[in-house]
Amino acid sequence: MDRPVGRITQLRLYPIRPLWSLGPGWAAVSGGLAVGGFVLSSETLLKLLLVWLLADPALGTLWGLSVGDASASEQKGIWRRLLTARLPATGPFLRFLPYTQPGSPGRRFAERLGRLRLWWQATFRPEAGREFAALVAVLGLALLLGAVLGRNALVLVLLSIALSWLVALSQKRDVPRDIESLGASRREIVSLWYALGEFGIPWLIGAVVMGRPSWAVIALGVCYSVTYFGLIQYGRKFRLIGSSQAITALLLAGLRHPLASGATAILLIPQWGLHVRAASRSYLRGVQLFVILSMLIAALAIAA
Repeated sequence: MDRPVGRITQLRLYPIRPLWSLGPGWAAVSGGLAVGGFVLSSETLLKLLLVWLLADPALGTLWGLSVGDASASEQKGIWRRLLTARLPATGPFLRFLPYTQPGSPGRRFAERLGRLRLWWQATFRPEAGREFAALVAVLGLALLLGAVLGRNALVLVLLSIALSWLVALSQKRDVPRDIESLGASRREIVSLWYALGEFGIPWLIGAVVMGRPSWAVIALGVCYSVTYFGLIQYGRKFRLIGSSQAITALLLAGLRHPLASGATAILLIPQWGLHVRAASRSYLRGVQLFVILSMLIAALAIAA
């Protein structure tokens, strides 16, 4: 029998993908390593832990709840549910505005709020009430961690939230099924927004927390954001995955890091082998470890 007294909420943190899955956590850590390097000090380790918590559990969960999964176009996130809400035709109007005449702007506003409350109670809360509460919680956590990590990190957190809302706006109108080319273009644009929100911004968060990012750090983040975009497309964009890492190898060579450049180029060989021989799902599971190793090597080389 449950106790009648105690805590009123429950939060759980558990993995949903393997540790070697490429995502916002690795992007934030790599961006931090590219600026500050790997120094075994308590301050550095604490900052890396905080940027990982901000990028993966906080912003990653926020993106998952607010706009859904990039690979599942039929999944509606909280933002899209709110934007596409179908309010009931009639409903009790809220009587918080006294002396409003029928047909007046105040009366129409009160009636709309009443319909919105009826939709919230009858439709939204039963279907997505828990997800909305979780979204509010991670939104507050992300803002808190951003404020703790500094003004630049907080600005990037706000940018990430705004970008998630723009993604929901771009998904508001469904594309007709008979216009397949337009649908594919829409999905690619949405995937590009996902790559920026789930990888590019976390990379910048890690970089600004650890110091002042140079042009080389930003260029490296752009290259691996393109790689992440290619992976979101379920391996159909290997030319982006391969070319972005090849450009990274050239960038490292130009910055006089021949060992890191060679290692990055060598790590492309098993990725190509998986692309040629493995199925799409097996390719995605296997290729991410090589991308993460390539990214860590490049980040540590630039910081050196």
